[in-house]
Amino acid sequence: MKKVLLTTTALVMTAGVAAAEVSFSGTAGIAFIDDNGASVATRDGMFVESYYDMDVAVSGTADNGLTMSAGFDMGAGSKIDYDDDDALELQGVDIGDADVAVSMSGWTLTVDQDGIDNLFDDDQQEDMSIAGSVGDLSVAYAADLENDTSSYKLGYTMGDLKLGLTGTDNDDAGGDATGFSASYAMGGLTLSVAVSDESVDTEDDASVGFTYKMDAITLGYTTIRPGKDADFGDEWDAKVSYSAGAMSASIAIDEADASTLIAEYDLGGATAFAAMHDKAGEANDLTAFGINFKF
Repeated sequence: MKKVLLTTTALVMTAGVAAAEVSFSGTAGIAFIDDNGASVATRDGMFVESYYDMDVAVSGTADNGLTMSAGFDMGAGSKIDYDDDDALELQGVDIGDADVAVSMSGWTLTVDQDGIDNLFDDDQQEDMSIAGSVGDLSVAYAADLENDTSSYKLGYTMGDLKLGLTGTDNDDAGGDATGFSASYAMGGLTLSVAVSDESVDTEDDASVGFTYKMDAITLGYTTIRPGKDADFGDEWDAKVSYSAGAMSASIAIDEADASTLIAEYDLGGATAFAAMHDKAGEANDLTAFGINFKF
C-alpha cells in the first residue's frame, strides 16, 4: 500500500510540474552619472552605478481554462530613470510579497498587498484589482479593502477615436477625483485632450495637444492649464523625436526653458544611451550615459 501511495503522489507532483510554465526575465545595466548632488549631497561630479532586476513568474492552466500565475522580482543596485524623473531608483523588493493572479474568459483578478497602483494616481497603492474587456470597452477596478479606498479605469476604442475615464476616492489629498482623456488619429496627426477634477482645485489640470509623424521625425506639442485659476499656455511641453533603424533621439523643452536631450542605440538585447537634462533655475542638472541589458 505504501508503494502505491508513493507512486500516486509522485505522479501528481510530476503532472503539476509538467503543466506549469516558469519564465525568467529581467534587466541589468551600468551608468556614468553626474546629477550635481541630487542623489547624494556629497556627489558633486561623475560617479558610476550598476543594477540588476530579475522577474520570476510561474503559471498553470486548469482543465476548465482557469489560469493562475504567481511571481516575484528581486534586484540590487540603482537604475537611473533618465527618460522620466531623473531619479536613481533602488532595485529589488521583498521576494516574500505575494503577487498572485487568476484569469478566465478574458478577465484577471490580481491580489498583491499594497502592491497594485491606484488607477488614477500611481502614488497610491491598492491590494487587489480586476480587469477585462467587453467588446471595444476595457474595464479595470482596484481596491484596498481594509482602508476602504478604490479606483477605476474605463477605455473605449472606436476606429481612430480613443476615450478614457478614470477615477478614485483617494487622490493625493485623500478625496474624490476623476479624469477624462480623448485622442483622435488622422493619418500622421493625432489630436489629444485631457481634463481632471480633483479634490484640490489647484490640481485640476487640463491639456490640449498634438503629435505629427513625418517619416522618421515626430513633432509634439501640449498646452496645459495647471489649475482652475490658471490659463492654457501657463505651462507647455514641446518635443521633436527622430527614429531610424537602431538609432533614436529626442529633444524636449518647456515653458521654463528646461531642456532634455536623449539619444539611444539598440544593440540587439541591449541599449546604449546618453542623456542631458538642463533644468532651468535648478542646480541639479543631469548628465548620464551607459548601457542597459535585457535577458
